[in-house]
Amino acid sequence: MNTERASSKKSKGWIYAIIGLLALIIIGLSCWLISLKSNLNVLESEKEQQRADFQAEVDSLLRVHNELKENYGELSSQLAEKDSIIQADAVEIKKLLDSQWDYNRIKKKVSELQVISQRYVHQLDSLYVVNQELKEENERIREEVQEERKQNRNLQRQKDELTNKVNLATVLRIYNLSADAVRFKGGSHETETDKAGRAERIRVKFTLGQNDLVDAGSKVFYLRIADPSKSIICKGTGDDYAFKYNGEMLQYTEKINVNYDNKEKEVSAYYIKPSGQEFQPGYYFVDVYDNNNNLVGQTSFNLR
Repeated sequence: MNTERASSKKSKGWIYAIIGLLALIIIGLSCWLISLKSNLNVLESEKEQQRADFQAEVDSLLRVHNELKENYGELSSQLAEKDSIIQADAVEIKKLLDSQWDYNRIKKKVSELQVISQRYVHQLDSLYVVNQELKEENERIREEVQEERKQNRNLQRQKDELTNKVNLATVLRIYNLSADAVRFKGGSHETETDKAGRAERIRVKFTLGQNDLVDAGSKVFYLRIADPSKSIICKGTGDDYAFKYNGEMLQYTEKINVNYDNKEKEVSAYYIKPSGQEFQPGYYFVDVYDNNNNLVGQTSFNLR
């Protein structure tokens, strides 16, 4: 009986020991699980922080990249291929951050994006420097071209002025131009008159100046006389009684041929009224042209 009691007590002792061991094991497991959970929470927190840091880095790189594109304007269009790579890598990193977590892969991608972005900046800077140099060179060339054009214009102006002076110097000038009406007494003696009813002819007188630059020989002058009604007095209306002036055919009243020997010469010319016609009272206007397209003199007179 005593033996059974002792055996029973011994069995209970083992049970208590096992229960105590299990309790210790459960407590240990509980502490380990609590610690593991705490560590997992820490790791999760660190992962989220790393995720946020990577996202912030990508966002910062894209922001700086887009600002560079805007600031450099057309220059950035020359690096469109690299821009596409940067945009594609940024999209891929964001997908990795959103869908799966591979720290090393994401870190590698971010590092590659940083390198590409830096190269992009360096290439933009290089393009900017080259572009500025080209602009400065173009500006220098433009200034040189403008200066050359200015010099050419000055030379052309001087040439034109010299040509005009030469042309003016070779124009046969007339002086002391006058016009009046005359009548004849005794058949040959002419007398000046200002009465329209007595006038028989219109007399035009002028002096050819001395000019050694003009070729000697026969010189032609055209008289155009306008009556008080402003009509040109002429012997006919065809080309036989006209000359060209500034591309236009003008009717003339009288054509004068003068033998010029480069010395001063007095010239007189007459317009004789047709038989049966009378001069009208009023002002008459006389223009003198040479045969080189020059209007060389103008005058007028009045008949009562």
